[in-house]
Amino acid sequence: MAKLKSVLGYSVAVLSIPIMIAAVLIWTVLPQVGIQFVSATGLKHSANWSGGEVVRTINHGTYETRVHRMVFDALIGERSEGFVQVAWSPLDALPARIDEEIDADGDGQADFRVEVDTANKASMLTPYTPWVLGLEGTYRLEVVVLEGTTYRLDDTLAVRVRLKNPSR
Repeated sequence: MAKLKSVLGYSVAVLSIPIMIAAVLIWTVLPQVGIQFVSATGLKHSANWSGGEVVRTINHGTYETRVHRMVFDALIGERSEGFVQVAWSPLDALPARIDEEIDADGDGQADFRVEVDTANKASMLTPYTPWVLGLEGTYRLEVVVLEGTTYRLDDTLAVRVRLKNPSR
């Protein structure tokens, strides 16, 4: 019995070596295959990490403002509080001070005004609606932008504004 266990143990170890080599090749030597595999599965980053999908882009000539969707995602259903992320890029083309009114829900009316000192990465928020609660923070991000089978890093300055879920 001990000999059978020993033979089975060594057999499993030997058979797992090709699987480990294939996994290492896919994720280190062939990163494009890994990216395409993940893309084919339809998996996405959580909106709580990525800020959600961009719903509006405002071009200012040298830089642009990207307003993401309002995020209230929970494991099941929606949370009573969430956020909206507003991002400006490229970082090296931003003016010293940004002062912009943002329409978070897309109804044509500004929901808040955000002022950003880009040098100090300090922000101030003026809410126009009662469901805008305050600033979560100002962040410098390196966003991965997928373009077909390649990707690039995009330097971005972003704020997250805390929101009360208007549908709850």
